[in-house]
Amino acid sequence: MSDDAINARVAPSFYALTRSIDREDRRAFHRVHSIARDAAFVEAQGERFLRDSTCAAFANARAGAWYAGGGRFAYETCYFKSTDGHNNNWTMSATRLNRRVAMACAAGRGGMIVDATRSAVKRFPDALSKTVPIWCDALNRACARAKRDAGAADADDRAWFEGPHLPEWVAEHERNSIRALVPEFEASLKSTGWDVGELAAILEKPFRCVWVSRGEDGAELSLESLAEADFTPLILVTASAPLHWRGERRVGVNGHSFAYVPGAADDEESWSRGLTADMFHEHRDALLHASERDIDNIIARIVDGRIGKPRELDPRSRLAPRGCAPMDSRAAEEANRSNGAICDGGMRELSPECGIGRCSIASFAVYDRADMEKLADAFLHVGETVVDPSKACSTAFLHVPARKAKVSRTDLMKALPRCIEFARRTFETPGARLCVTCDDGVDHSVAVAVALCIAMGPSPCSNADLDKDDVRKQLAAVSKTHPDARPTRASLKQVYNFFLHSEVAD
Repeated sequence: MSDDAINARVAPSFYALTRSIDREDRRAFHRVHSIARDAAFVEAQGERFLRDSTCAAFANARAGAWYAGGGRFAYETCYFKSTDGHNNNWTMSATRLNRRVAMACAAGRGGMIVDATRSAVKRFPDALSKTVPIWCDALNRACARAKRDAGAADADDRAWFEGPHLPEWVAEHERNSIRALVPEFEASLKSTGWDVGELAAILEKPFRCVWVSRGEDGAELSLESLAEADFTPLILVTASAPLHWRGERRVGVNGHSFAYVPGAADDEESWSRGLTADMFHEHRDALLHASERDIDNIIARIVDGRIGKPRELDPRSRLAPRGCAPMDSRAAEEANRSNGAICDGGMRELSPECGIGRCSIASFAVYDRADMEKLADAFLHVGETVVDPSKACSTAFLHVPARKAKVSRTDLMKALPRCIEFARRTFETPGARLCVTCDDGVDHSVAVAVALCIAMGPSPCSNADLDKDDVRKQLAAVSKTHPDARPTRASLKQVYNFFLHSEVAD
């Protein structure tokens, strides 16, 4: 047999090599070390921009949570989707207003947002390159008009209307296409019913983005230059490092060699085996010192609680979880100050402006609280996870099964009649408290709360006069006290379709 024939049989095919690299990318060992490497860069940017400033700090859900937190700086969560910035899909989302982000950054005279990208080509995810700049521009224009109406505008306020300010790598034709949609972005923001007067009153200079990466992006920036700028800076930090080729090796803790994966925290369901960002930060040392052979076992023990917390992190360094106390409303903050995080069993009581009585939102974790029966007079659970009957026997309780919208496009819509009827029976008792829960506290429970506001609020809607703006306005009202609410578009569509095709009587 010739040498060429032998090599042909022994040498792996391109397909086999690609599959091998894909499998390597999905291994927790490489993901954990890649995240730790990128988190160190994020911590350095925190030292650079947050240590001596009043800037607010946010990690973009969900991947950003893995890179921020565990250090000396406290990060809250925000939710800007890359799909809202994808080519030909540019959107000012009416369901992801990030109201508290705007308020916190205006009050702090700046902010920092952390995210990452899986792309080996792009330096920044589209969420940072386009979604956030579009959001900034829509807010700037709305605030400028609010200032004019209040007689508080500068003599020359043209700077508030000059955006969107996009990074230099966005092509000119895409810039022009985005600018052409500015009226639509403004209309989308207006449709939510959010009165930006409160924001306009504290936003002294228009928002504008600056970008920071491991390359030359943002190398010239300093706290001094940003403080003197004629805009309120939003510092957008990408944790991902440039990748020269897939499978590129780096050296980690204890000399461990690992294949660097950009945006390693993304798509955590495919590799984390139940490990969460908080668990990663708490057990970072154990994870990074584990061998490639042992790390899956270490993760299993952490998830099962067989490895105790090695140390108590400084509370100031913890990532503020999804559902943390809102910052955009003084009344809302006071009402929910001591409730804790949604993921830890905290509750978010709806604003009185919703007009449906004492209703709150929580995740499945609320059923593990020892004082659960004191929190509400009735519990409505909408989700797949089954509640232990013994935990809900002392209160009025209803479980309405509903799968995620990715699995079923109609489960939630079919569940709404029972939900509305249960809520009406509950509120027949004066002063009764209802808690609406779902598996995560940010999707189905929020959509149900929106439906209750539409059906039972001061001005109930029917299929005769309901439009999508009504759904957006009710979501904005719910989000006022639950700023991390993020129902999927499919969930809200089911709410809209339910009212569109059925008559809901008082």
